Amino acid sequence: MKFRKIAAFAAAMAVCAAGFSACGNDNSDTQETTAATTASDVPAVTDDTETVSESDSGEASETDSGETETSPLLEAVQNSIEGLEWPFMEAVTDKDFIADFFLLDTENANYKNIVVMQCPMSANLTEMIVIEADDVSSAKADLEARRTKAQEQDAFYPDDVERAGAAIVGTEGSYAYFIMGNEPEKAEEALLANLA
Repeated sequence: MKFRKIAAFAAAMAVCAAGFSACGNDNSDTQETTAATTASDVPAVTDDTETVSESDSGEASETDSGETETSPLLEAVQNSIEGLEWPFMEAVTDKDFIADFFLLDTENANYKNIVVMQCPMSANLTEMIVIEADDVSSAKADLEARRTKAQEQDAFYPDDVERAGAAIVGTEGSYAYFIMGNEPEKAEEALLANLA
């Protein structure tokens, strides 16, 4: 009889201790961390070791006054995305990441300009890539390889599989493009209007 009372008392103390430790947890740090990492605050994927110029990546260059200047191609892509019901997108400029993940060599002599836009959240596979190239058919083949990788390796969630399956690779003039997201046909229409 005594043993049962002692066991019940010990169990009650363990439950109380667990309850007090949970109640005493100050989760204000957690809330601050969550607020600090919302999609709009996620920093761009960049390579801090080198200065990116318009001729290197087509992204941005710094003017003599120190202001950042957006390339016309990046501006066209950003304008295309604006009216779409897509998640937050950012320009990717890290050359190694572009080579490893997107299978694109930003040093490719065929590329005159390249813009890579991606949703930084891994749970939403949404991208727009535009390459201005001398040999557009070769650039298009590079983007078809990206689409294949997206379909076979990168798409995990059901929505991503659907987006990857409907992804578009096309050309317009000296541009090759890859579009993967919700309603890619609308994105393609907006992109072509902005490239004109």
